[in-house]
Amino acid sequence: MKLSLLTFGLASEWPLDKIIEVAKANGYAAIEFRAEANHKHGVELESTSAQRKDIRNRLEDAYLVACCIGTSSRFESPDRAERNKQIERTRRYVELAREVDAPRIRVFGNVIPDGVDREECVKYVGESLRILGEFAEPFGVDVNLEMHGQFNFWKYALRAVEIADHPRVGIVYNCDMPDLVGGSVSATYSYVQPRIRHIHMHDLTDPFPYRELFGLLKQDRYAGYLSSEVQGGPGAERIAAYYAALFRELVARAAT
Repeated sequence: MKLSLLTFGLASEWPLDKIIEVAKANGYAAIEFRAEANHKHGVELESTSAQRKDIRNRLEDAYLVACCIGTSSRFESPDRAERNKQIERTRRYVELAREVDAPRIRVFGNVIPDGVDREECVKYVGESLRILGEFAEPFGVDVNLEMHGQFNFWKYALRAVEIADHPRVGIVYNCDMPDLVGGSVSATYSYVQPRIRHIHMHDLTDPFPYRELFGLLKQDRYAGYLSSEVQGGPGAERIAAYYAALFRELVARAAT
């Protein structure tokens, strides 16, 4: 398990040099860049090839990786033209990921529109993911659906990925309280575990059973990244340091 610094919330106001400095100082192994959110890091569709090469080089020089690019792409619309528009833009994010050497991007299913059959909506998302998985294959980039919004429900997220039926399509597990059954995360986790490619954590002092999750991940030899989706504000550098220290302590104490 490797800790990643997610720019959303904590580092949204930091330029790339600052993000790298804080990540290195506190033992983060990677950076997840949230795009389309007016962050200061510069990992955006508008960046030039030269800028993307510079971003990749600066990360490599710091022995860090761009583990993921978080997009705002959503595929739950019943309007095929809108879904196609989302797919076309997301293809550009696959290209961006390849240029900064990020192995994955994050996308959404999110909210089932009013009046739309749930199974039909899941099908829309799954079919869109399949198209993107096929496009991403030669780039070596995964397209991962986050368990978020109504697609936080494991059945919807898992079914969409099953419909996609592509090795480049997986799940971002989101550490959300509705995942708990009888106070435990093990049941929900067991359904989606084979599809998990990336993980978003939140406040590690929340009631969510992180130690249990870390134990399950250890048991399954999860070797991927877990990103710090936590708010920053005043004292953000100190929060980043405390977060990394608490993560390491919880992982060390998690039973296998």
